[in-house]
Amino acid sequence: MSLSNFNLRGIKPEVMTLLKHKAKKLNVSVNTLIHSYIENGLGISQKTKNVIHHDLDHLAGSWSAEDEKMFKKNTEYFEQIDEELWK
Repeated sequence: MSLSNFNLRGIKPEVMTLLKHKAKKLNVSVNTLIHSYIENGLGISQKTKNVIHHDLDHLAGSWSAEDEKMFKKNTEYFEQIDEELWK
């Protein structure tokens, strides 16, 4: 299948600004971003990108030894197997 090109005219300046901002944030070109939006919108996306979130990074490594001990104590119930459920 050959690739096709087309021009998209009439893009509002505020839309173009948002597209550029999003593309920069994702470290992709505006063209690649628009391809992705079109493919996703049509339900034909060929690949899925692993999204890495950083909103909880500040919590990593923040527990003290006492916090860990308390967490393990409070969640040890979840490690118990209810034999009746597996009969």
